[in-house]
Amino acid sequence: MYTQSIVAGLLSIAALTTAAPLTARTESGTYASNNGTLITTSSTLTMGVTSSASTSPVSSTPAPAPSSNTGAQPVASILPDFTSQYTASTGAIDFHTSRGLVSRLPQDGGKDITTLVTFELPTQYADHECQLIFDQGNDPSGYVTGTGKAQLFTSLASADEDSATWPSGNLRNQNLGTIQLSATGRAVWEAGSGPGATVEGKFPCSNIAGKVYGGEIVPVGDADTISWIVGRGDGPKILVW
Repeated sequence: MYTQSIVAGLLSIAALTTAAPLTARTESGTYASNNGTLITTSSTLTMGVTSSASTSPVSSTPAPAPSSNTGAQPVASILPDFTSQYTASTGAIDFHTSRGLVSRLPQDGGKDITTLVTFELPTQYADHECQLIFDQGNDPSGYVTGTGKAQLFTSLASADEDSATWPSGNLRNQNLGTIQLSATGRAVWEAGSGPGATVEGKFPCSNIAGKVYGGEIVPVGDADTISWIVGRGDGPKILVW
């Protein structure tokens, strides 16, 4: 078990071991939106979830055995299957967007935008070590302004379609802490900002292999914007070692 200090990453081993695989948005239940509002769902939203994940974008083939990431290259880099924008003031979801966006600006009058992501880790990586990271600056059209901070949460169920309002929502679950981004480079965790992040975001891939997990990236501070193009190396990803 890894220690509970935070250096870099996105999701915690604690969250991954306590969260259930995503199967469907439940018929009823109360969830917190990113502006603190409690929302009760009233309809079932079926999710496209597989019990054996095998469709995530992968940059390379697996090695035959787990590999230490000291002085080595990852055997795979797993990008989110879906990236979606969520509007806090309305509960609307813009599903499967080409850009990730985390935004809070004083002139927007509380219309914060967060990004929802869905990861599916193939079962072939179950014996490896995983690491959750967030990169920025690979694509020049991405940018960071204001505080450059983001708070990370798991989702009880990931987005699966466009929606104009509730009850779909973000279905926010566990608080994972705060990361600090710059215009270029890898995000760094603020130590002690979340209850369960692991050192450098590392955890056994067996915790999520063959399962589907959702997460939410939320702005921090009065003025904060983080934007990236999906699929060009920026944003959240899972490294497999």
